[in-house]
Amino acid sequence: MLIVSLEKQKKHLVKLGFSDGSSCLLDIDVCADNSICTGTDIQEEMLQRLCFESDFRRAKSRALWYLDRSDYTANAIYKKLVTAKFSKEAAAAAIARLEELGIIDDRRFAERFCEKCAERNISKREMFYKMLEKGVDYELAKEMLDETEVDEQTQLKNLIEGKYASRLCGERGTEKVFAALVRKGFSYSAVRSALREYGKESELNGEYDV
Repeated sequence: MLIVSLEKQKKHLVKLGFSDGSSCLLDIDVCADNSICTGTDIQEEMLQRLCFESDFRRAKSRALWYLDRSDYTANAIYKKLVTAKFSKEAAAAAIARLEELGIIDDRRFAERFCEKCAERNISKREMFYKMLEKGVDYELAKEMLDETEVDEQTQLKNLIEGKYASRLCGERGTEKVFAALVRKGFSYSAVRSALREYGKESELNGEYDV
């Protein structure tokens, strides 16, 4: 395939025009590294290799751009790259390379995530499901949960005295706070115990018995 034209495009790309009327986009650095220029006769196999190399480089660059703005798991970055129209193969290769370099590390992500959740008074149960939503592997999420030390009663105390303090004073306030905390992943017994400290447990009706 004879290259008859090279046109610089946006986003660090070059458009290659071929003698048969077809065209393709390549990363500008891939073109430079492989001495691509007008008049070059390139084989189909070589073009496919260059297209993959271009997609791989751009996927890696985009992944670094994402990571510069926030922390992500490998799975989350992969989904973002595929959504951004990178090929699955290039996305997977880019992530594998960044994992090899230690730039993407799901274990490190999970450890930091658990620490932040604990500081924000998020229950271990909710913490677990949030990790799964972030793309942490199920077994790794379980492992991180086992390694994370959380004082559930202190978390509940902080929530009751902070976010839920005003709600306790409203109509059926204790029941509503109890239900809200249980939905947040805290156990019935732990919430009852926490409310007992504020003399509120007696306001719960029978449906909250365990």
